[in-house]
Amino acid sequence: MAVEPGVVETVGVALVTALVTTVGTGWLVTPRLEARKRRIGEIHQARDRFLASMLRIISAGARLRAMQEPAGDDPGCTQEMCDRIRAERARWVKQLDEATEWMVDTVETYATSWPAAVLRDMIGLREHGRRG
Repeated sequence: MAVEPGVVETVGVALVTALVTTVGTGWLVTPRLEARKRRIGEIHQARDRFLASMLRIISAGARLRAMQEPAGDDPGCTQEMCDRIRAERARWVKQLDEATEWMVDTVETYATSWPAAVLRDMIGLREHGRRG
């Protein structure tokens, strides 16, 4: 079977083009895509943690409102029960503090990815009423 003229050259050019494209993509494009994937993953993790912190703040605040600290002369509350309620309330306040501290300390990692300017305004990433 005879080979048509130019077929070998065409196949050779196609193989070289495929090789250069594959190697070039591996060297130039893949590392950038991997770095971008990592950055996007970190942003999503920070946003997930932000939402978890918000839920913690909401639930701890609701528990604090629902379970008021007992009065010292409350006849329906034994000393042990009053101490336990105070300890739980202190734990809930600590949860509020920890979640709030994390949110304030790391706001730059997740807030700029929010698409809505209203959300960025709400947390103070843009200054209001500033005049030049």
